[in-house]
Amino acid sequence: MNHPASPAFPFRLLICGGSDSGKTNMILNLLLGNKIQRLFKEKKGERYVKNDDLVLIGKHIHEPKWVLVKNCYEIFSKGPKTYRENVTFRALKVNAIPDVTKFSPDKNTVVVFEDLCAESKKIQDRIVPYFISGRHQGVSSIYVSQKYTQTPKIIRENISHLALFRGSGSREDICRIATDDPLAIRLGWDTPLELDE
Repeated sequence: MNHPASPAFPFRLLICGGSDSGKTNMILNLLLGNKIQRLFKEKKGERYVKNDDLVLIGKHIHEPKWVLVKNCYEIFSKGPKTYRENVTFRALKVNAIPDVTKFSPDKNTVVVFEDLCAESKKIQDRIVPYFISGRHQGVSSIYVSQKYTQTPKIIRENISHLALFRGSGSREDICRIATDDPLAIRLGWDTPLELDE
């Protein structure tokens, strides 16, 4: 069971924003929560997204933030018995995207596609199945992009959650989200969002 403010499994999350806007920090907060800080104080903490496996796919998989996540997952899996979790972390280069059907539906897997919107159509075509049918394999996918409009349309049409940060697009780009799919953005469960210009 995830934290109440976190998306429920399986989810398909698109995160858009310019450089240094907080995209990766948001992901780290979801994946690590307050567990690592509380663990070192010998208290029980929680990860806000309680996945079993984490797969990072990107060009910059050795950035310090992702090394931190890798180290934290190792601590979670090998730490004191009362705090131990059966979790794994894998970092893969872009050319090693696994087939989504190879994941076990018995596990909650999160796959993060880190800044791959400028990759070739061939790479995008390998990512698309994660957003179309990944939920049948217990896979929750996170696609990180600089701009909303640079994200392949088929991925945008299949997301369940959207997070926009500074620099994620122009006002016209953001307004287009609601006009492209008026059911996508709502004030409540049954109230469409009205955008007055």
